[in-house]
Amino acid sequence: MSVIYATAEGKKDLEKRLAGLIEQRVDIAAQIKVAREFGDLRENAEYAAAREAQNNLESEILQIEAMIPQIKLFSYAKADISVVNLGTRVSVEIVARKMKVDFVVTGILESNIENNYVSNESPVGKALLGKKVGDVVSVKVPAGNMSYKILAIGNVK
Repeated sequence: MSVIYATAEGKKDLEKRLAGLIEQRVDIAAQIKVAREFGDLRENAEYAAAREAQNNLESEILQIEAMIPQIKLFSYAKADISVVNLGTRVSVEIVARKMKVDFVVTGILESNIENNYVSNESPVGKALLGKKVGDVVSVKVPAGNMSYKILAIGNVK
């Protein structure tokens, strides 16, 4: 697994999620116990559903446990704004539309496209990283290529 960038708050949220999932183990075990009492396990839908829930839970726990050691912390407040970096706010112009958009480049755990927080692993995030004001980047999107001109780089407030 590669490095996963997150803020201290993002890592804390992931650790809380893990703790909550671990707590759910008891509930799922109880569901399995009750479902076993319904009879033949081969034809027991409640048992099959509880086992599937247990498998999904354990899979997510394993996934998060593997992610946590790979996290490298960054801070919005300490982001270097000389170029686009993790934790920077980037004002761009969508060249074809002459429309201004602001993005915050963040790690995958905290990305939220509805709020224009783009992951450093997304096509837009990857294209912007390391670029300076005035640079134009082209990003392949489902509708084709989109060009963005970087207008400003700043800190997240």
